[in-house]
Amino acid sequence: MNHISELLKKMKENCIDYYIVGICDSHCSEYVGEHDKTVLWLTGFTGSNATLVVSKEESLLWTDGRYYIQCEKELMGTGIKMMKMGEPDSVSVSDYLVRKINDSANKVKLGFIGTCTAYKDIERIVENVERNKLEIYADDIIDDIWTDRPPVSTKELLIQDAEYIGKSMEEKLEQVRQLMERFDCKQLLINSLDDIMWLLNVRGNDIAFNPVALSYAFVTMDEIYFFISPESLSNKARICLNNMRVVTCEYNDVVDFLSEYPYDGKTMMDTSKITYSLAKAVEVGYADKYCKDVVVDRINPTTELKAVKDETEIKWMKKFFLDDSVAMVKYIYWLKNQAFMNGELNEIVAADKCDELRKAVPGCMGLSFPTIAAYGANAAMMHYEATDADYSVCMQNGMILTDCGGQYPGATTDVTRTVALGPVSDEEREHYTLVLKGFLALMNAVFIKGCTGRNLDILAREPLWKKGIDYKCGTGHGVGYCLNVHEGPHAIRYKYIEGRTETVLKSGMVVTCEPGVYVEGKYGIRTENTLLIKESNMSDEYLEFESLTWVPLDNELIDYDMLDKSEIEMLNEYNKQLLEQMEGRLNKNEYDWLKNVCKEVV
Repeated sequence: MNHISELLKKMKENCIDYYIVGICDSHCSEYVGEHDKTVLWLTGFTGSNATLVVSKEESLLWTDGRYYIQCEKELMGTGIKMMKMGEPDSVSVSDYLVRKINDSANKVKLGFIGTCTAYKDIERIVENVERNKLEIYADDIIDDIWTDRPPVSTKELLIQDAEYIGKSMEEKLEQVRQLMERFDCKQLLINSLDDIMWLLNVRGNDIAFNPVALSYAFVTMDEIYFFISPESLSNKARICLNNMRVVTCEYNDVVDFLSEYPYDGKTMMDTSKITYSLAKAVEVGYADKYCKDVVVDRINPTTELKAVKDETEIKWMKKFFLDDSVAMVKYIYWLKNQAFMNGELNEIVAADKCDELRKAVPGCMGLSFPTIAAYGANAAMMHYEATDADYSVCMQNGMILTDCGGQYPGATTDVTRTVALGPVSDEEREHYTLVLKGFLALMNAVFIKGCTGRNLDILAREPLWKKGIDYKCGTGHGVGYCLNVHEGPHAIRYKYIEGRTETVLKSGMVVTCEPGVYVEGKYGIRTENTLLIKESNMSDEYLEFESLTWVPLDNELIDYDMLDKSEIEMLNEYNKQLLEQMEGRLNKNEYDWLKNVCKEVV
């Protein structure tokens, strides 16, 4: 059931012509809590990236290439039209609205939830419409119609154990303030939850799979103000924050605080991660002094600093990624040798088994995202998730794709493997091998310092592009440290995204390598390792990757005749290291099976 008709009635009451709803919370998070799953409630779409625009003429939902197949399926019969983000012939949300507003003979009233909409998204529209053509309405009218809306989460704030912390909060604050000084800023407003957690060395449980606490941070040259619900603070947390001289404030007081703060000089904030309501509060606080020159709009210093892992973080990541890989090896052994022994295998059974093995790893705090176990055609939907009402039974043929990860005190993991459950077609084997070729090329790349992910993306795509095949997503994303599984600012993708600064890859950054092939209605293939960027042994002018993931590739899916000598050498080296890493960590049957999977190719 969708609730668009109820929204339209409320829009009519308030004379709103267009209403924008994105998958977003008060912190511009990628994944949101139950209170903020507004797009899901309105439309039934379950993906993690979408923007809905509703008017009396039409309802449109924009999403990216990961969700095209899934979105069409979930919107069927709703009357909502899917729009494709980022395609050459597609129109963006802002361009669509600008055109509609400028073409209107009358003034247009544009509505959105000001507390859950990025300021930059609205600014992009405002700057391009004709003067006096637009009226802004930033109230949350969804709250009036979503009568059983879940409350905002206030779960307990967690203090990180000292052994997993590299830099202290004081050291991180010093680095942050140095970057503030470089841009002549006296204040910094941080709205993104993972940035705040990293800076304060705390974690939370307010958003599923993301160990973050709903909060805001305001940094000056002398103070750090931390806005969080009092219900989230235990006595231990209060004492710890007080010892670190953190000024704690009521979560809901942030707008009043920003409106009344006596600003001194410039304020830094990332308006792509700052909501409209927060930005307007800062504007009120500056009053007559406000102009665009007093706000330095750039990436948060915390985002840049957090991306480069320190020695302590790298040590623990290597440890927990190896433990996590052991669980994945056991899972693949089970798929290959035991899954069909006790009757039917389906996607839910497979995902549950994977989760069971991962959660048995000492230190595992839970999953880093819902496990994807997708058989056959379902794997063509990149972020497919089986449910009790909608899942497929696996047969002893074809392939199953499993994308999964865990949260640990010293790591966030992310890995994907595609496994044959029996005979596969020549086309499936060819496509798997093409993915493998790109995977090996990128994982073994040596690149000069100064490169961004866009310089390297071609290595993973070239074997596929030569066959006229592409995947509608990036090749890799940053990964957090007991934080979000998707972490910026660095990424590996070939597309230039307007308005987004490309980040140079640095030693200490962690990034995934995950090329794939997705054939609608038939199958999907993805192979993903998480990689650490480090100094190259060849020269101090170069960087290279070190794999954190040690999980076998399916030798039953590889067409070895398609691999050249260097690719076979790379595969053999990975398999050799994998066997060394797994020695003593598996039972005899598992290790004997793994030795056969990883035997040297000559």
